[in-house]
Amino acid sequence: MALNVSDMPLMAMLKERMSWLSARQNVLAQNVANVDTPGYSAKDLKPVDFADILKDSTAPSQFQGGMATTDPRHISLSHSGGADYTDFNSPDAEANPSGNTVSLEQEMIRVSDTQAEFQAASNLYAKAIDMMKTAIGHGG
Repeated sequence: MALNVSDMPLMAMLKERMSWLSARQNVLAQNVANVDTPGYSAKDLKPVDFADILKDSTAPSQFQGGMATTDPRHISLSHSGGADYTDFNSPDAEANPSGNTVSLEQEMIRVSDTQAEFQAASNLYAKAIDMMKTAIGHGG
């Protein structure tokens, strides 16, 4: 029986977070690319609700792993994936005379924040893997 580490709730949540941040980075890159496009409105992604991810990752009906949780003390291996993010118009500033609402400064701040959050999630993922390796006796 194989254990899929990426289906564990913590890993699934980190994977979902990194997927959302990657999608946001793409939306922000489109904003920067269209900074001079007349009539373009800046966009952003709606934040992912952590409570929904947690509920989905611990719901018994979402179980997809090879192990069952028969005791409340067992760790669930469920995961629901799905990267369907919603974008919305997020004007950075008032529209300039051409109707464009992208502020390059605001976009650079968002890109930097997104990059830092992705790095933090990536570091947490790596630390969790290291802890699992240590727990099974293969840590360094």
